[in-house]
Amino acid sequence: MSFVGSYTHSLDAKKRVFIPAKFREELGEEFYITRKFEPYLSVYTADDWAQYVDLISTLPESDALVLQEYLLSNAQKCTPDSSGRIIIDEKLAQHAKITKSIVFAGTGKQIKIWAEEIWNERESNRNLEEIRELMRRYGL
Repeated sequence: MSFVGSYTHSLDAKKRVFIPAKFREELGEEFYITRKFEPYLSVYTADDWAQYVDLISTLPESDALVLQEYLLSNAQKCTPDSSGRIIIDEKLAQHAKITKSIVFAGTGKQIKIWAEEIWNERESNRNLEEIRELMRRYGL
């Protein structure tokens, strides 16, 4: 499974957002959202989430605790409604600075959720020479 493409959707008056149809199929009936270190959210399928949680639990206890508290305690289990909408938890929305428009960006094994303004700024500031050099270095 590989999530590709980017899609923009807006929160409605009840703070619901449509999960892009192309992603809903691959995500399945249930998926997970958590925060990361930059102002975006990561979306995992149920299977990938289980592997992620299992991996964290294999770490030394003190390291696992730090990650569990940061990543897992603020995670959200999602089941879209019959229209394919979810409500993003308020703490997660604040972390990602989401107020209205959201970009769902496929990045291979996961989907990243960005506030549209932040995503657009990142897109306009991409260093194409750096990307070209990385692609050349790795034969892509």
